[in-house]
Amino acid sequence: MITKRSTAYVIFSVFLIFLLTGCALAATGDTSDLSTKDNSWNYSKEILITENAGKDLQGYPVAVVLNSSNFNFSETINDGSDLRFSSGDRTLNYWIETWDPENEDALIWVRLPSLSANQTTKILMKYGNPGAEAVSSGEKTFDFFDDFESNYLNELDWNAESSGGGLVEVKNGICNVSAPKVHAYDSSMIYSKKSFEINSMFVAKRMKVTTGTDNRGPVLQQGFIDQIDSKKNEIKHETELANESRVDLETIYRKQKKNLYDLTNVNVPEGEWYVSGLAWYEENNTRKISWFKNGVRDPRMDFASNDSVTNFPMHVFLYAASYKDASKNTGYMAVDYVLVRKFVGTEPTVKIISDQEEGKVSSGSVSENNSENSLEDDSEGTSEQSISENNSENVSEDDFEYSFKNSSENISETQTAAGSKPNSETFGIRLSSPYEFNFSALVNELNSSGIDTIFLSVDNEDVWQYERFVKMAHEKGISVHAVLLEDVNCTKKGAGNLCQNTLDTVLDYNEKSLAPFDGIDIDVNTSAWESPEESAIDYKTLFETANKEAKEKVSISASLPLNYTASQIKEIAPFVDFFIIKAYPGENKKLNSVSNVVDAVALEMGEIRGTGSRGIIEVSVEEGFKDKYSIEQLFTGLADYYSNDSAFLGASIFNYNTYKGLPQTQTEEKEFPIPGFNILTVILAGLGAFALLKGKKS
Repeated sequence: MITKRSTAYVIFSVFLIFLLTGCALAATGDTSDLSTKDNSWNYSKEILITENAGKDLQGYPVAVVLNSSNFNFSETINDGSDLRFSSGDRTLNYWIETWDPENEDALIWVRLPSLSANQTTKILMKYGNPGAEAVSSGEKTFDFFDDFESNYLNELDWNAESSGGGLVEVKNGICNVSAPKVHAYDSSMIYSKKSFEINSMFVAKRMKVTTGTDNRGPVLQQGFIDQIDSKKNEIKHETELANESRVDLETIYRKQKKNLYDLTNVNVPEGEWYVSGLAWYEENNTRKISWFKNGVRDPRMDFASNDSVTNFPMHVFLYAASYKDASKNTGYMAVDYVLVRKFVGTEPTVKIISDQEEGKVSSGSVSENNSENSLEDDSEGTSEQSISENNSENVSEDDFEYSFKNSSENISETQTAAGSKPNSETFGIRLSSPYEFNFSALVNELNSSGIDTIFLSVDNEDVWQYERFVKMAHEKGISVHAVLLEDVNCTKKGAGNLCQNTLDTVLDYNEKSLAPFDGIDIDVNTSAWESPEESAIDYKTLFETANKEAKEKVSISASLPLNYTASQIKEIAPFVDFFIIKAYPGENKKLNSVSNVVDAVALEMGEIRGTGSRGIIEVSVEEGFKDKYSIEQLFTGLADYYSNDSAFLGASIFNYNTYKGLPQTQTEEKEFPIPGFNILTVILAGLGAFALLKGKKS
């Protein structure tokens, strides 16, 4: 009897020790990690953010204003790069719009994952770390952002159109939308490929410049539009004359127009920067428009109407044109940056409440409405998911926004953390025959997967068969690039005419179609760099012709195999906008891991980097991927590896037919929100054994 009882107590004691040890290890691991992180910053302030519109907000950027009354600029790095914002243990993304330590003034936008209606959330701002690196990011803070740092317009974010002598130029971090020639009908425009829902604000830091003898300068427009060809819905803010003294507002809703003239005056001298913001939102069941200059709302521009203001998704655009009655009226709109952010009529208020030493930060900095544990609802309608507290530390907000999301499934914490959104916004997929799929179902799957670009295999015998598909894709904000000559080697005898005719057919289609392709991708055959035979054409000539004929209306890209002569990139780089590197097939090992893919494309990426061009890495589903999630993990890893590489444009999948057959996720051991859950399982088994022994005793 004593022996059995002793045995039972020993078993129970051992499992009790396991329980305490498991929980202690879990708690200790969390605490030590946070302690190490927190000790790197010397100062912190708590910030209260109160929602005032009576709406639950998701992914909402709020403005934090710093000045001499609430912040000591001498305690930070001179450019503010050591700033960090957090909610509980969750890092928040932010962007520094202005930072002027000399005049002690700064404006920072901080993106909140969620903010409950009429509730107050507390976040923490840390600073005072000389070793911190800059993490300010407009791309991660807003729904759309471009600061034009490249020397070309990003064709994956923008479309461009022009007439007469109009053109769009990007150089030295500035985009010029211009009407530069002495012509009565000059115009140029850029408009986003992505569309945005109502309750959005389009902001541009801009400047008017006149280049001709007519001091009125060009007519400038900023606004929202549904489709460039039909213009069924539009909100247009237009300025004219010197100092932009004439300001008009025009709205179109299903062809019903409303014009409001000379409501206000921009009153900014030519050659001087200012920030113009156009807000389109719904308040009290009424659709409204407001205009902001340098962040200050001008009530004279407020307009409300459900009859002439749409609530359908729209793109954003910038436009410059000459006057029809003035042939010498030339100039341009210079643009430093643009952004689109969520907007409600009565915005949240922000209050900085205290100074603290970092070692004394209270646990009260956790949001009162637990916003740090709520996944924001993404633009594709992905359902909100709860993130367990014990798995949220050291994970930035975008770690929970990775674009490969499945709205129909709950994703485990391990998957979510691993699937962080890459720095690049470019995700593509190769598609063959679009009409063999239900279009709505196809688009929904692409949207839920974060795929924004389709590389469409085009048969030149009937290129017009794709027009309806391309138009439908554009309406959903998806870019379509025509892939040519996939099964043709243009350097072979007799192939020259076929290759040239294929290119000419697509270029002709783009000139005449209502839905032109966004890009033309020429597939380079494996043995492409052989000397061309009789009646053949070399690829350099083909790309040069494509570049010349496209006339900046469409992007040109080259799909390259792994076994080509890398040095040939230099020959065609001047004629292409980017390259696609086929990371397949693997000769000795499957190209389905970050290390294998990076090693396989290292030579190609090096050459592309050396020419100042950019590259998309295309992976094949047939390289041994077991599910869609494994591809998502690879894309995340590639984005992390190339995070500071301007040559990395994004990733793409070959091909959709095979990809759609993969399961969404690979079943893995689930993580549970209870620390030491696996140990707890053993403990429960031990308690069962204890009960069994006790039962036998009885």
